[in-house]
Amino acid sequence: MPKARELLIEQTLVVVPWHDPVVDTNGHCVLSRYVEHFWLPVLGPSALWILRRIVIGFEEFPGGFEIDVPYMASAVGLSFNAGANSSFTRSLQRCTMFGAAQALQGGLAVRQFLPTLSNRQLQRLPLTLRQAHPTAMAQSSP
Repeated sequence: MPKARELLIEQTLVVVPWHDPVVDTNGHCVLSRYVEHFWLPVLGPSALWILRRIVIGFEEFPGGFEIDVPYMASAVGLSFNAGANSSFTRSLQRCTMFGAAQALQGGLAVRQFLPTLSNRQLQRLPLTLRQAHPTAMAQSSP
């Protein structure tokens, strides 16, 4: 089986919004309680904090911006070194693995909204979260 393409991060990283009309309309804001409760166990806390910091940055720079990677890593309590094994790079890799971000030439496209968890993802959550999911979905419906 071929190895997944490694995400190579330099000292700076350009991030742009990933616009997806379906997910942007039907999904959950990265800053929402839904994402905090249900996506957190999927992505992990470091990946989610990075996503949130980037999405907050889109409020000021809606077309995208450049991240000082060592600063961002330090600001969320992670290490960074040029290579695939830093905790920051591994966290970003989780974002791409689960579809919250995608590598672009020269940067990264990042979702501002995440889809509702799939049944497979839900089955991997702790029982209490699986049981709470239908209520959370009913409360978030228009």
